Amino acid sequence: MSVTKVILVGIRWLLHSPRFATRLVTVEKARAILSNLSRNTPARDASVGPRQILADVSVISRNDAGTGIQRVVRELLRQMIANPPSGYVVRPVYATHWRGFRYADQYYAALGGKEPDVANTAKVVVRAGDIFIGMDLAARTLPLYPFSLARWKASGVRFFFIVYDLLPVLHPEWFTSSAVNAYRDWMRTVAIYADGAVCISRSVANELKQWLTLTYGKTVGESISATWFHLSGDISSGSSVHNSAGKGSAELLDRLCKRPSILMVGTIEPRKGYDQILSAFDTLWKKGQNINLVIVGKAGWKVDELIQKLRNHPEAGSRLMWIEDADDELLCDLYRSTDGLLMASKGEGFGLPIAEAARYHKPVLCRDLSVFRETTENQATFFSDRTGTDLAATISSWVELIQKRQAPTMNSVGPPTWRDSARALSRKLSELS
Repeated sequence: MSVTKVILVGIRWLLHSPRFATRLVTVEKARAILSNLSRNTPARDASVGPRQILADVSVISRNDAGTGIQRVVRELLRQMIANPPSGYVVRPVYATHWRGFRYADQYYAALGGKEPDVANTAKVVVRAGDIFIGMDLAARTLPLYPFSLARWKASGVRFFFIVYDLLPVLHPEWFTSSAVNAYRDWMRTVAIYADGAVCISRSVANELKQWLTLTYGKTVGESISATWFHLSGDISSGSSVHNSAGKGSAELLDRLCKRPSILMVGTIEPRKGYDQILSAFDTLWKKGQNINLVIVGKAGWKVDELIQKLRNHPEAGSRLMWIEDADDELLCDLYRSTDGLLMASKGEGFGLPIAEAARYHKPVLCRDLSVFRETTENQATFFSDRTGTDLAATISSWVELIQKRQAPTMNSVGPPTWRDSARALSRKLSELS
């Protein structure tokens, strides 16, 4: 790369830096400027065809990590492409750190759509009446393109964002500093451009409105409509993106059926409560209780000591089973074969494993959070224990209720399919538009 190009790239990075822009203009002022730009938007020419829903897939189109957000993006997009809102065509789009928005035609094809006409090179062309939806959590790319987004806004594009949670700004101690900074930049971008936000729970919608008002002022908080919908827990509808070790699966499932087995699902990270759970099960095992703990999730961040405990634990491979890379087929088998789901997370936007467990009518023991009260419709067992010792007693009592078939289950909740969730999202977009 030439010296001139390096300098130009540096200038571009500086101008596109949200933290630099913060010193130049407030969010409230930026929204006022964009509002003035969009007042003279020309009417849409009906001859150009259907309006576009431009679904940002900047992260998943290049790396599907198989986490909860990736599953949600993949399944919602697949359903919306197959069943688009009336008058619209759904087009996945993506951007990188160094190149602006293009149509994600290869990813579109991978989801079961038509063969791409071009290999991810066509620039996005917008017209009045189109919708941009921040479906992916593209925290490190979207804030880099304020000028493109402003041009789209001036052209009559409406902006909506799926907000999964506000945890990086509400509890930055649970995340890396780079993740927190990126999320703050993304939230500032949302606050500037959003016509509305669609959250994955009522709890997140309420938190979003409060946070926008506290952070950017009452005018901004009132100008962004926030609504919500619920997610599906249907694992079997999608295609797996992982390869589990299939050889030992039958043996593993057989072992789970021989004694009570409790399942936890989710990346191992500070907020998930795995450290308290491991302490609780250590107490149970020392007391002679023969219960399996099955953990499904990748190693995350800021948990090095816990990871070493899991890998070197005396019960590892016996009553403690950690599966780092389970495919969808194995995950479904684990939900069927275990006796209940344990959700010890200290914060969530929804709690996707709860919806997954509901599809198998499994009892759930979860931390007493308002979002879990909402997503389980109170058809679960809740705990507020702060120590592993106290939680051990709660788990023991819950397992006893399971064995007596007296533990609450979510049989009557009737979790939605992904098609139901996608339809709900489309309705919310229609209402906000």
